[in-house]
This record gives sequence, C-alpha cells and structure tokens, in this order.
Amino acid sequence: MRDAPPAARPPAPPLTPAALERSALWHLGRRALTTAELRTALLKKAKRHAPTPESTAWIEALLARFASSRLLDDASTARGRVESGRARGWSRRRIEQRLRGVDAETRADAFAHADDPAARADGVTAELAAARVFVAKKSLRAKPPDKAMAALARQGFAYAVAKAALAEPPPEDSP
Repeated sequence: MRDAPPAARPPAPPLTPAALERSALWHLGRRALTTAELRTALLKKAKRHAPTPESTAWIEALLARFASSRLLDDASTARGRVESGRARGWSRRRIEQRLRGVDAETRADAFAHADDPAARADGVTAELAAARVFVAKKSLRAKPPDKAMAALARQGFAYAVAKAALAEPPPEDSP
C-alpha cells in the first residue's frame, strides 16, 4: 500500500503591517536586538509571505517608529552585549563579531563605556580581566602552557594579554 502524497501547503496569507509589528514585538520580547538584526528577521518574514511591493517600506517605517520610541536602541544593546561578553570572558574581537550590524561609532562608544579604566579599582584593563575570567572558567592554568595559550588565541585574545592572564596567580579566597 502506497502512502498518499503529502497535501500541498496553503499559500501564505498576504503580509500586513500589523503582522510585521506583531512579529517585531515578539522578536524584541525575546531579547534585545539591533536595528540590523530586526530588519533581517522582518525581511525573512516578508519573504515567507506573499510578497508585496510596499513590505520593505512597512519594515523601514516600523524600524523608524521603534527607534523613535526607544524600543529599538542600538547603543544600549551594544553596551549590554559588551558588558555581558566581558563578564563571560570574551575578547574584544569576539564581542565585535557579535556587534556586526552596529555602526563603528556606536561600537566604539559601547566599548569606551564598558571598558572605562576609571571604573576598575585595580588598574587592570577590561581585556585582561576578561582573559582572566576565561582562564578561570576553562581551568587553563591546569593545562599545558601551549594548549592554554592556543585556547586564548582562539578566543581572540592578543599574545601579551594571554600571557599576562596565565602568569597571574589565581586570586586567593579570603575567609
């Protein structure tokens, strides 16, 4: 006995501005997005539906409205991602890869805000502090030095930063 052929999918309903707005709010409700990321998500949605000539205009109008109401804020999203990445032990290079859709000036401001040397009392750079977090998280001091250096290099840390992070003794826990 042969299986019946699969039923054809019904055609997608035409895209409306309300559907785009619902989709955008759903995406923004899940996590903070940059303008470029939200634009990409909405353009993908527009491609899945019956295309209309004005869908791109609707998307741009929606992005402009969300930006003016501060639902979409590239600067605060970039600052949050830089701070989160530093806390996870990510290098500047890795964080910049996550900020590809953000313009260079906004990225630089986010790094300047998060990597402010005056904010650190011990005088350690943010890059070295992130490397130390990565070393502790992956227990790299227990590994052979060449393997540890390779792991730090793969994460995007410079040689001098990696060497300094591995040379530092682990912080002693105070009772």
